[in-house]
Amino acid sequence: MGCKDECQQNTRILFTCSGCCTEGELSDKIGRQLRKEGYARCGTSCLAGIGAGYPRFINAAREASKVIVIDGCGMTCAKRTLEKAELKPTSYVLTSMGLVDGCDQQKFIATACQQIKAAAK
Repeated sequence: MGCKDECQQNTRILFTCSGCCTEGELSDKIGRQLRKEGYARCGTSCLAGIGAGYPRFINAAREASKVIVIDGCGMTCAKRTLEKAELKPTSYVLTSMGLVDGCDQQKFIATACQQIKAAAK
């Protein structure tokens, strides 16, 4: 699965929580949708690689014009992982963006993507 050309030109890099709960699943889906839309570049981003201290992933994040992180809940595990690597991400937390149990997930994904893209302008 390749990236769109415009995605490869983007210097924003995006990381997401991918926890096993609904919040983690939705943060991953939102991140994938944003990458698909060209909001952030594809490739060279791996939160587990950052946590493991792999220079390739840390350097890619440091070289990005902006580091974005989407966490599912207020524990902000993804953000904390990036901060341990001395990165300063712009952070979004889905539960703070209105995610509640029983919400229409597709509608929430679309709304969250719009909010994140609007904040970048």
